[in-house]
Amino acid sequence: NTIRPHSSLGYQPPAPQVVIWPPEPSGSAPVAHSAIVTRPTIH
Repeated sequence: NTIRPHSSLGYQPPAPQVVIWPPEPSGSAPVAHSAIVTRPTIH
């Protein structure tokens, strides 16, 4: 059970790594940057 935990024991696969976008310069496109921040990250 330690090698291959069973789903009935409450095992959950590791969550996928969240991709963090690099911050853009403030003078480049603040409107587009704010739109990316407010967009939900549910995949």
